[in-house]
Amino acid sequence: MLLVISLVALFIAVALFSWAVIDVLLLAFLGVLVGLVLRTLAKPIARRTFFSNQGALAVVMVLIVLLLTVMGWLLVPEIVAQAEQLGIQIRDGLNQLEVILSEQLGLEGFGDFLGNNGQPFSPANMLTRVVDTFTLTLTILGNALFVMFIGLFVAFDPHLYRRGVVSLIPVDGRDRAQEVIDAIVQGLRDWLLGRIISMVVIGVVISSGLGLLNIPLALVLGVIAALLEFVPVLGPLVASVPGILIALTESPLQAIYVILFYLVVQQLEGNVLTPIVQQQVVSLPPALGLFTVLAMGLVFGMVGVLVATPLTVVVFIMVRMLYLEDALEASDEPDSNRKD
Repeated sequence: MLLVISLVALFIAVALFSWAVIDVLLLAFLGVLVGLVLRTLAKPIARRTFFSNQGALAVVMVLIVLLLTVMGWLLVPEIVAQAEQLGIQIRDGLNQLEVILSEQLGLEGFGDFLGNNGQPFSPANMLTRVVDTFTLTLTILGNALFVMFIGLFVAFDPHLYRRGVVSLIPVDGRDRAQEVIDAIVQGLRDWLLGRIISMVVIGVVISSGLGLLNIPLALVLGVIAALLEFVPVLGPLVASVPGILIALTESPLQAIYVILFYLVVQQLEGNVLTPIVQQQVVSLPPALGLFTVLAMGLVFGMVGVLVATPLTVVVFIMVRMLYLEDALEASDEPDSNRKD
């Protein structure tokens, strides 16, 4: 009896501790995804050259730095220039939307709903905003460094962490645990590859399409669409809002064209692009994906939004292999034997 009480108390303590540090665990999971990407990029280099796995990882890091440097030299000045105008354009679009709603539909107070309540400037308000911005910047940089270091550690020696997880499993279940881990790694690898391909394609299509429609800041809007494409279902919807608001500053008719353009792109992405690039990935129902993104976002914020879908992929694979294949099939065996 004492042993049972002790085990229950230990389980509760571990659960409470895990919940207390859940934000760190979610960031660590993001780091594992980064490590998985780095390891996937390094594997073909190690296989086809004389480099060891660690040497291939160093080559990948150098290539990534060079690629980011070249892209920064070519694209960042234009993106920064357009990003500086983005806030002004969005505010102008919101003002235009407020005018349309008040004049055409009789809806007043839309600006107050958006936070444009006309508060006068004061040094105290300015100081608060500066401190909040500085704190947010430090938090983002700290989290990014944590994720990168976790990714590097995992990519450098993934077998160390795999052995640690498997060692927690009873001996007779370790072979199955290895199979489950292999399936999870492959599922996450395929999902990440599909997301990266979709992000690049959507970014190029959105930038090109908005440019052809003569929408200002088409490049930075394409970058926003590409980044938010990482979040399935909800990301593309959020990415369309700035483009629609900016088009509204041109004319209501232009905004309608942009809405139709985003709808067409989202339909092609959901029905053509995603099925093509993710044929080998666990097929998650769209409703389940939307639910997990919204639920994780409400509970854990932006980090929860980022990890919602890959965590769902992990849970989906574990349920399929450990419950549907192992538990249910094992429970069906006596019935089939009795029938024979």
